[in-house]
Order: sequence, then C-alpha cells, then structure tokens
Amino acid sequence: MNLNRTLSLLLLAAAGPAFAQTSPPGCATVEVHPVRPRQGHLMVAAYGSAESFGKQPLAALRLPAGEDRMTFQLCGLTGASVALTLYQDLDSDGQMARNLMGIPTEPWGSSGTAGPLGPSWRGGAVPLDGKVIVVKMSS
Repeated sequence: MNLNRTLSLLLLAAAGPAFAQTSPPGCATVEVHPVRPRQGHLMVAAYGSAESFGKQPLAALRLPAGEDRMTFQLCGLTGASVALTLYQDLDSDGQMARNLMGIPTEPWGSSGTAGPLGPSWRGGAVPLDGKVIVVKMSS
C-alpha cells in the first residue's frame, strides 16, 4: 500500500461518524464495538473472495483504539461482497496473541457471523450495499 493511500485511509478513519451517512464508491462504513478504549490498535482486513480470504486483503487498516464504539471508512473495496476480520492488538506487536492451544487472547471479530472455528468467507461475507457493516468484537 503506498503512502498516499495509507494517509487517505487514516484521514477517512479519523473523521469517524462524519462519513457514516454515505459511503463513497469502493468504501464502506464500519462500526465496531466493544473496543477496549485506548488500548493498542484495531487491526482490520477486508477480503473480496473465498480464494483470497485470510491471504490477500483488498484493504487493511491499523487504527489506534479509541472509544468503546468506533466508526470509520474502509476504502479500496471492490465487488458485490466483502468479509472483514478484525482484532484489537492490545500489545501493539502486529500479531494476534494466542494461548498454547491457539485460542485468541486478544479481542477479535468479523463481519457476518463467525463460525465455531473462527471467521470464514462463507460466514463473514456481507453485501457492499451502502449499509453500515457492524462488527461485534469478542470480549
């Protein structure tokens, strides 16, 4: 991702609810809750197909954790559907912390519904129809 695109995404994200009414083409408004206020970063990845899910995101974003409920624009999206995966990187190390059994120890969430084994394209895909994409994070 080039510097100008990264800065544009960060500026849109920082603007928050001001953009919640309408999303420009290729963008979606995302609302995430509950976020642990001011602890680490919110890491967001958007996937455009089952083949790319978990491998090659259409867009990725790293935002400082703000309030309990965060709203931001995510741009660079294409196609009719998107699947989002998120986690709150509490220790800001760039990786989701897991216990010895591989279970996440940092809050995480996905668009749609996460399955019993975590996020998937099938459960997470939601339409890019201009509606706000709401993601409920684990505790």
